Amino acid sequence: MVIASPWRRLVASLIDGLILVPLSFLLMTLAGINPLAQTTTFVQDLLFNWIPSWAYYVIFTALYGATPGKMALGLKVVRTDGQPVDWLTAFMREVVGKTLSTLPLLLGYLWAFFHPKRQAWHDLIADTLVVRSGPASARSEEGAP
Repeated sequence: MVIASPWRRLVASLIDGLILVPLSFLLMTLAGINPLAQTTTFVQDLLFNWIPSWAYYVIFTALYGATPGKMALGLKVVRTDGQPVDWLTAFMREVVGKTLSTLPLLLGYLWAFFHPKRQAWHDLIADTLVVRSGPASARSEEGAP
């Protein structure tokens, strides 16, 4: 298994954001809420941003081992033993773990830049790795984005 670099993971996350932001706007518009309003309530954030995002990440990770952003960059989430991620592991990683990784000024994400296995806090919590998949994984990622 070739472990993915934090830079490649970041780009995959940006691609997922390009999917999630328009989805959030669509959901808010369908609910009659102006998505460009200066402020939203906690409940609106929860219903139109957090829950759809959590669902997106958990479903794609549990079913395919990767979100569309990770798929586009040839990445996959696996358990540290190399086995596929199940629903509980996906939930622990994507909801519990990423929430904890985000809260202290994204420190949990930055952790991946310094961890020997490039694991962020959410990977450590769920016992997962992000690896290269497919033909691109045959080459090393030493220092490559």
